[in-house]
Amino acid sequence: MQLKIVDSSPSAAARTPRMTRTTSTSRRSSWDENEIEGSASGRDSLLTSSTASLQPPQDNARRLGPGSSPGPGPGLLIFPGTAQRHQRNPNGSKTIAKANDENVAINQQGPASRSIRSFRRPPLWQRRQDEGKEEQGKGDEGVLDPPNPRDRLGACLAKVQAFIIEFLQGSSIHGFIYLAKLGLNFVERMLWFAFICVALFSIISLSKRTWHRFQTSPMVISMDRNKLVWNTSFPSLTVCPHKRIDELKVEEYILAHPDQFLSEEDQEDFRDFIVKLASLTYDNLETLPLNKSYGIPSSKYLDLLYELKWAFEPEISSGAAVKMFIYETQTEFGICHSVNSLVARYNSFDYWRSGDWSLLDHGDRVTVHPLDGEIYAQIINLSTAYDVYFHGAGDVPSISKQRYTFPESDYTTVELIALEIYTNEEARAFSTKQRSCRFNYEAEEMQTVPIYSFGLCLSECRMFFALRVCGCIPHFYRNRLRNGRRLPVCGLEGIGCLVKIKREIISLKSDKYKIHCNCLANCDDSNFFVQSYRSRVWFLGANLQWGIVEYPKMQLRRDVLFSFADVLVYIGGLVGFFLGCSALSFTEILYYFTARFVRRMFFS
Repeated sequence: MQLKIVDSSPSAAARTPRMTRTTSTSRRSSWDENEIEGSASGRDSLLTSSTASLQPPQDNARRLGPGSSPGPGPGLLIFPGTAQRHQRNPNGSKTIAKANDENVAINQQGPASRSIRSFRRPPLWQRRQDEGKEEQGKGDEGVLDPPNPRDRLGACLAKVQAFIIEFLQGSSIHGFIYLAKLGLNFVERMLWFAFICVALFSIISLSKRTWHRFQTSPMVISMDRNKLVWNTSFPSLTVCPHKRIDELKVEEYILAHPDQFLSEEDQEDFRDFIVKLASLTYDNLETLPLNKSYGIPSSKYLDLLYELKWAFEPEISSGAAVKMFIYETQTEFGICHSVNSLVARYNSFDYWRSGDWSLLDHGDRVTVHPLDGEIYAQIINLSTAYDVYFHGAGDVPSISKQRYTFPESDYTTVELIALEIYTNEEARAFSTKQRSCRFNYEAEEMQTVPIYSFGLCLSECRMFFALRVCGCIPHFYRNRLRNGRRLPVCGLEGIGCLVKIKREIISLKSDKYKIHCNCLANCDDSNFFVQSYRSRVWFLGANLQWGIVEYPKMQLRRDVLFSFADVLVYIGGLVGFFLGCSALSFTEILYYFTARFVRRMFFS
């Protein structure tokens, strides 16, 4: 067969119109041969817009011979998103076949075709070529072979590996891209991995230190010297009279119980016993006679003391704008009376006997101002010698604090100086551990009172220490707890045990026993110190006058220094400094390993 060389350009077609049929036949033959060869060599080859070519097939070039000028042939015109094939019909018209058409195949034979989108999908997420054949074969046979677990596990691991590489390459965290970047050897990847580990260790270490600071010491105590702005609390005091037993009531009790006092010696010993029991403290435990109980159970000691107590009814007057009250209270020193106290009524015998746990109304706190001048309060008609303990309105006298003793015939004037500390309102949002103090309403750990006080907490700590060592508590404590439990009261044998450990009880320190009170200071507290006092003989009996002459020029204030916002700033600065990422980077990690991971693994 003789080959005819035909130039298919428009000018050539105009010069030789009679060769159109021959040229069309040759072009069709060349297209068919190229199509067969293309389907045999690479039926599933990927076509993109950058790989389109208009060059004729190599076989046609060889058939045309050397020095011949081949025609352009049908070729492929592939534009972004569309693959086109130019072909001339026998009648001379031109047709364009698109790769997206369902019934047109590009460089391959058969009904199966792919869109250009399937070619652009990454190879890892493409469907395997033999997958369709396997499904077709299974459909023909009608029998499904069981899947191989190893193949399924391998495919799953391959997907996870590809997902991690995709995350590392696209992450906004500095340094992660070098773990999966192409062109790096193993040593370079390990070097970058070591840098990232050092950065993570530094972030964790410094963040833990910052968090520990926020949990332990976020507060600061500063000094405020603007004395004309604040009011100063008026000093409170507790008076404990030396005379506590009424002799007439003791005689009546002896006459009412003749079976308990068979001799005159028993009656005299009982008089001495009841007087020492009423004045019993940790300092004089060894003075109590322990040879005879006179038929009185230890649980009735406190009831008997209030039945035989001496009527101590002092009167109070003050120059303050707010009226002061005096309340009877039970302390570690016996029956006493407190003035201008917010917690004294919770230790009264009537409050204990009623089984009440509710909060009481104490009225307004008594305060004074430098513009008020010198303000004094006075207790008159004491009628006996007494001990005095000065303290704040939210506290109670403690056995470890200093006490002052005055006789029954003196008129005593005491001048005090004050040092107060108060806590900012912002600190109420912090925990007690962070503040290192407690407010009065934070009494969750208190077992005998519904209000918190540093002195009350120390009293409870001494009470539970005595209960742990001796199995009982002294009679001047409340023996009923908030949960309804009743504690045993120490009798003569128990008091003998308390004598052995009284030093440990007073100091709350022991080498033999472990003592942990966990008592925090009051957040709003007042401390008073005796600046001077003077006494003179007074024919009307014992009187006590006290007040503030020199107002404080400084006040302590507990403020928030390190808040949670500062913690976020510190930790965020560390993360940005070492890894160069932000909050959106962590959002990206959350998104990648939740929604995107599920979609890649189960829906791709």
